[in-house]
Amino acid sequence: DGTKTQHGFASLFDTGSGLGLIWLDGRAMKPGVGPDDEGTGDMGLRSARFDRGWKQLSESAVDLRVCECCPTATAVTTDGAILAYRNRSADEVRDIYVSRFTGEGWTVPAVVHNDGWTIDGCPINGPALSANARHVAVAWFTAPTDEGHAFVAFSEDAGRTFSTPVRVDDTGSLGRVGVEQLPDGTAVVGWIELAGKSAAFKVRRVDRHGQRSAAVLVADMSERRNSGYPRLARQGQELVFAWTGGRDLPRVQTAIARI
Repeated sequence: DGTKTQHGFASLFDTGSGLGLIWLDGRAMKPGVGPDDEGTGDMGLRSARFDRGWKQLSESAVDLRVCECCPTATAVTTDGAILAYRNRSADEVRDIYVSRFTGEGWTVPAVVHNDGWTIDGCPINGPALSANARHVAVAWFTAPTDEGHAFVAFSEDAGRTFSTPVRVDDTGSLGRVGVEQLPDGTAVVGWIELAGKSAAFKVRRVDRHGQRSAAVLVADMSERRNSGYPRLARQGQELVFAWTGGRDLPRVQTAIARI
């Protein structure tokens, strides 16, 4: 759009005939005049679609006021694409919302769960999505009582409604979640567990009825608790993990686990 404002935290999705893109868009924001001036205006969430030849087919606004720098997430169901992001209400409630692409456009965003997290600033902690047919799993971080926790919720109607959230951390969490659905209908959720001064990248399996497996340690992150955004992905019968590790020289490290 030509404005010298933030455009980032993008997520991609397959449209079936090309590529879809969502991103945080700052075209309505005006920069501040000094180092302590954050400026004015609202961060928006926008979407665009492209054909296989990279021709842009559309661009539209999904939500005109969202959290300024929380990553976005997308997935594709048999009913179409779904996106998740952290919203921002007029009174600074920043809960996780979803919107679905129907072919006519994006639906009115709906809250996944009313956490009621009021925070005057961006936590830089976005949601994660995974879809299998009409089954959707969404994971996120929230801290409405100043105690951080990670949750996952399930949908069986392509994201129109979601189940009661299931807490995935044991003691506390720094968030930075990931989620992948498995063929048996369960989901593997990843998060950074926080217990005192210790931090660790952990995963566990959660089913749609709220049953949780024991947590599995992927990596100790105590030396890098304030940096690193772990990722997980499924390829066939394997789960692939990636995270930032190392004490003196940060490195991207990986591991694989059989399902």
